[in-house]
Amino acid sequence: MALTPEDVLNKTFTQTQFRRGYDEREVDDFLDEVVAEMRRMVKDSEDLRARSEDGGSTTSAAAAAPAAVAATGSGKADEALTRENRDLRARLDKETAARAAADKRVGELEQSGRTRDEQAKGDEAKLGKAQQGADERIALVNARAKEAEESAQQRIAAANAAADKAEAEARARQDESAKAAAAQPATDNDSGAGKMAAAAAGGGAGASGLIALAQRLHDEHVAEGTTQRDKLIAEAQRKHDELVSSGQGKHDEFVRTGQTKHDDFVKTGQTKHDDFLKTGQSKRDQFVGEGTTQRDKLISDAQTKSSTMVSEAEAQRKKILDDLNAQKSKLEAQVAELTTYERDYRRKLKDFIGSQLKGLDANVSVAPEPSSKS
Repeated sequence: MALTPEDVLNKTFTQTQFRRGYDEREVDDFLDEVVAEMRRMVKDSEDLRARSEDGGSTTSAAAAAPAAVAATGSGKADEALTRENRDLRARLDKETAARAAADKRVGELEQSGRTRDEQAKGDEAKLGKAQQGADERIALVNARAKEAEESAQQRIAAANAAADKAEAEARARQDESAKAAAAQPATDNDSGAGKMAAAAAGGGAGASGLIALAQRLHDEHVAEGTTQRDKLIAEAQRKHDELVSSGQGKHDEFVRTGQTKHDDFVKTGQTKHDDFLKTGQSKRDQFVGEGTTQRDKLISDAQTKSSTMVSEAEAQRKKILDDLNAQKSKLEAQVAELTTYERDYRRKLKDFIGSQLKGLDANVSVAPEPSSKS
């Protein structure tokens, strides 16, 4: 299908889903069509130039035929026609060079567009690496938060184990005090009984105090362990939240910055690509229009000059033929005059010779006959 500048300007591509830009396959296919159309136009231009050269040679041959009849003006007509053909060929060569320069410039613009696309791909790769680095940092922050949480859990478990151990020790001491109070020996006298009762009473009060002390120590250790555990859990949770919040903020910042840079690179590359393509297309159209105009002008000038030269050669040929006809008529008149003169001269010569013969015959008859000798 033949492409027009409007087709190139109005061409649209399918946008990609997971990244900004256009489908590379569609862009490559469209560029292939543009290149094929440009090659076709260059081939048509070369064919037209070849036809123009063939037309010039045919015109020169047609102009040389009547000029060959004209003896005097043929050399000048051939030289003028050869000079015009050389000028026409030089102009066509200049047009071809200008068209080649335009095609080269369009190729450079296309190469520059491909370079911009490669740079955009490189920027996308850099963005992917930055995204990967941000994900690695987030994973590292999450691992550290997990380690802090596990350490807090270990410390809480250690505090619980210490509280359980203190409680077990207090219970063991309480059991030992009870066993010691029950194991004291009894005496037979009253004073011994009274002392025993007093000791039992004193021992009972000491055991109760020991049990209360052990219970108080147990409660203090449990409360301290619980407080330490809550404190460690709160601190670990705070650090975990801080690390997660910091990692998420850095991740969002990296993603936002990378997306902004990616959008800027893509937008800049697309703008420059469109500018290059538009500039190349306009210059190509300008060069093609100028080349077509010059070609038509050269062909028109060549045809006009060829017609003028043919007319001049015909006029000169007619003039020479008229001169030759006039000379022929003059020569025919001279020939007729010479023929008449020859006829008169022959007649006079014949009459003269006849008169001479008659005179000779008369002299011969008058003269005496010669004597014969024996």
